[in-house]
Amino acid sequence: MEVETSGGDLGERDISKATVKEVKRNTSGETTQVIVEKGDVFRKTIEVPADRVEAIETNAGQESSHHPDTRSGEAGAGKVTLDTSKQEIRHLSATGSEALSPEPKTGKGGAKKPGHGATEQEAHDAARADHSAEQASAQPRGWLRILGPGLLSGMAGNDSSAVTTYSINGATNGYSQLWLMLLSTPLYQAVQYACAKVGRVTQKGLSDLLREHYGQKVALPASLILVVSNTALIAADLVAIGTGVQLITGVAWEWFVVPVALGLWYLVVYESFRTIKRIFLGMSLAFSAYLVCAALSGANWGMVLRATFVPHIPTGLAAISSAVGLLGATISPYTIYWQVQGEKEQKRPGKPKQQFRLAAFDIAVGTISGNLVAYAIIICTSASLFTHHKTVRTAADAAAALAPLLGSYAKYLFALGFIGGGLIAIPVLMASTSYGLSGIIGWSASLWNKPWQSEGFYLIMSGALLVSMILALLGFDPIELMFWANVLQGILSPVLIVFLILVGNNRKVMGKNRLGILTNTGLILSGLVMSAATILFFFGLITHQGG
Repeated sequence: MEVETSGGDLGERDISKATVKEVKRNTSGETTQVIVEKGDVFRKTIEVPADRVEAIETNAGQESSHHPDTRSGEAGAGKVTLDTSKQEIRHLSATGSEALSPEPKTGKGGAKKPGHGATEQEAHDAARADHSAEQASAQPRGWLRILGPGLLSGMAGNDSSAVTTYSINGATNGYSQLWLMLLSTPLYQAVQYACAKVGRVTQKGLSDLLREHYGQKVALPASLILVVSNTALIAADLVAIGTGVQLITGVAWEWFVVPVALGLWYLVVYESFRTIKRIFLGMSLAFSAYLVCAALSGANWGMVLRATFVPHIPTGLAAISSAVGLLGATISPYTIYWQVQGEKEQKRPGKPKQQFRLAAFDIAVGTISGNLVAYAIIICTSASLFTHHKTVRTAADAAAALAPLLGSYAKYLFALGFIGGGLIAIPVLMASTSYGLSGIIGWSASLWNKPWQSEGFYLIMSGALLVSMILALLGFDPIELMFWANVLQGILSPVLIVFLILVGNNRKVMGKNRLGILTNTGLILSGLVMSAATILFFFGLITHQGG
């Protein structure tokens, strides 16, 4: 029999369903315990006392509030409803067998549940008490508790492909395009804030919204492009982490791919999202390596400040393409999918307006921090490589080329940035890949859920990581992987921005919380920039082929 709960989620919208595995009886034939099992790969067993069975519904349509004493209650026909609370289900562990306590059928604070003799006022009071308890548990203790999906997406935007883009830009154009980093900051803020507001108001992921409002013909291609490009980026980031470790240890990067992949997989699948968030926020400190590198690079700070605040319009296809690529490096489809879902799941205190302000602050910290790191990378490579007319294909090349100026520090500083960037980006890429596909299929998708609760979601993440690990070990050129992955991301980004504008301004979807003028303006400008990036790329590709 399938199993549901009166409160909490056992994974009703999942690839696998919770079912009654066994019914235990005493010598008198009375039911004493129901054994519930959930998950085929990520398996969980829950021992439920008989008095926690709230109702049994057979295929014949008969419903009973009595214990499952009949043989029909053990078979695969019908449905069993358990008397549980959200908090109780939330605190179940990620693995193993657990037993529910034989508690009476009452809500928090001893209030009776509706349907068990509670008055309407008692039910209302119980609901208010439960809501207040959840709000209290969501209250941030200090400003660090406010930070979450916004900061992580800002930091994850500086993955190996972005670091390579910034390094090449600095080596090719010097300081001349630093002003574009200043311009890209409000654009990225607008896109991510729109994502956060849509997720907070609708309480749905982007794939769910695309499927519901624009159909599978729109949602499915977008998700498939996301999956392919994200898989390539994860493979490139695994190589980047290995390369970073190789710079420090001298051991070939191939030896580190599998251990890193397995470690990240275990962390994302079996640790709570709260723990994951704390770990990755700590890892973001690795990006300070680039700031140190900029400070030690011997840059001409007068020229740096002038280039930051005085626009220098690039001329020539190569310079223009580089500029647009720079602007588009942080506005990626995977951060869009991540931010919508992440804000939906992030617990924030207060009324909607206060929650929007907290989300805006979270995103601003991520946007400014991420772009500051990119700014530092461009300064580093401009001060050394551009000045000395050296070229670079990867950030590892940049680290080696900076060695004459910074000595051994260059190698270690860039290695730390590589490792930290990859370790933050891969879980975000994994999660956004699964958000995209799970929403299309209709499975529950949440990093807050245990693997057995959202088995389909975690299986997609595991599959994406496995394929990426194989790609990395097959010896594919990581630069080629990043190149084609960014082509796909560049095609998808402006399309998603258009849908953000449509959804975010739809009164039926957003109600009175539609996007404001500033956010819409930022979205339109971002869409134009990303569209220009795609057009310039294909123009350059055709021109090159023609030559």
